[in-house]
Amino acid sequence: MTKQQALDLLFEKNTARQALNMAGTLMHWDAATLSVPEKSISARGAAMGWLSGEGFKRFIAPDTIEAIETLESHSSELSDYERAMARELGRSYRKLKAVPPEEFQAFSALQTEAQSVWEKAREKCDYDMMLPYYEKLFAYQRKLCDWYGYEKHPYDALLDDYEKGATVEMLDGFFSALREKIVPLLKDIMEKGEQPKEIKGTFDLEKQRAMMPWLTEFTGYDRSRGKVGEVEHPFCITVSRNDVRITTKYHKESLLSSVYSIIHECGHAIYEQNMLEEMERYAIADCASMGMHESQSRLYENMIGRSRTFAGRLLPQLKDKFDFFSDWDTDMLYRAINIARPSLIRIEADELTYSLHIMVRYELEKGIITGDIKVSDLPGLWSDKYNEIIGLRPNNLADGVLQDVHWSMGAAGYFPSYAVGTAYGAQMMNTIKKSVDVDAAIAKEDLSPVTGWLCENVHKQGALLTPDELLKKATGESFNPKYYVDYLSEKFTDLYL
Repeated sequence: MTKQQALDLLFEKNTARQALNMAGTLMHWDAATLSVPEKSISARGAAMGWLSGEGFKRFIAPDTIEAIETLESHSSELSDYERAMARELGRSYRKLKAVPPEEFQAFSALQTEAQSVWEKAREKCDYDMMLPYYEKLFAYQRKLCDWYGYEKHPYDALLDDYEKGATVEMLDGFFSALREKIVPLLKDIMEKGEQPKEIKGTFDLEKQRAMMPWLTEFTGYDRSRGKVGEVEHPFCITVSRNDVRITTKYHKESLLSSVYSIIHECGHAIYEQNMLEEMERYAIADCASMGMHESQSRLYENMIGRSRTFAGRLLPQLKDKFDFFSDWDTDMLYRAINIARPSLIRIEADELTYSLHIMVRYELEKGIITGDIKVSDLPGLWSDKYNEIIGLRPNNLADGVLQDVHWSMGAAGYFPSYAVGTAYGAQMMNTIKKSVDVDAAIAKEDLSPVTGWLCENVHKQGALLTPDELLKKATGESFNPKYYVDYLSEKFTDLYL
């Protein structure tokens, strides 16, 4: 096979994979945002399993690896895009090839069914409904570790699926730094800090929905190339770079929930919308890692959305719609959107304690994968870990072990990317502020200088670089948790102590 034949073959396969993925993505969107018939779950799961299996079979064909190896043997002759395509497809191929096709297809069908059951189990606070699914899903994850292979810790194999190059050794060090600095700071705040006035009341849902256009416009999310839906658990989903959809959930008694879930998902969506079109052909119109994706959503949500300057722009919007804020000033709102205290729900956690929630999940997942923790013991262990790290015990399973959708998706290894990505964002913002007046951009309601930097240094890079390469190119150094720890310490010390 010649180099050109290899390229043509992979371009053709990329087109087919994108079409199959698009069909599956649209089915997932419908299932999540529409009232689909309950009896359709099984058939829909089978259809999505077939789509995944078909994509699997088309990609895991002998001519695929022949083409990849042909390009790898001509590496010095390839363009940057071609070299990245060979690297990413080679990485995916060798992982997928290690998985028996019948196992892959069965797992895809199981994921679809498990997510539907999770919604009901969470509503009923019934762990027994999910237990058989979790048993099967985690059993598959343990087999994945063996199929993929690993050098030091089996969990490394799963981490690498979401955060290329991440290891237990790296994450243990990262979480230890957070435990050393943030847990004592939280304790000091709870003992000495003056708590702000809280946003408590009942807030009309239609008025909340009316804020969505302003929030999406402020962030720079292009709704002409997207859509905003309502779901139980907010997410962003990409059909193509010109069809990137976000979701939120409106709560009558939790106004800030929808405000910040919209900003968060817009951060994800802007990343996807700014991918370069020519990268799609090379299958690198994708994030460098899940952590890199999370760096964008958390940067927009917290470093911009919870800044004092943003509070000054948000307040007029709130006053216009809700009498509750008639006597509020910017400082009151700034303190209210930055309340720091122990809580049970990860997606509602304050900025200071958020990564402590991830620490709980990280430590549990490690134990499940090694076999030190039984899936049947998760509810009790979850409560113990929350008490140890956060200082609280959940009153029910919906606030405890059933609160996240990720395990029903079979996404073991995903959670650490939330914390690592947040730290990436802090490292990037430290660099951005050297050349951009971020507060001035927020005050003008024009984030283009910030988004422009991110677009050039992150979004347009797609999967061209590894996470470490991207971070080095963007900030001048490898991952350094110091920026995140310092950012949190300085901000919340100033707010409370």
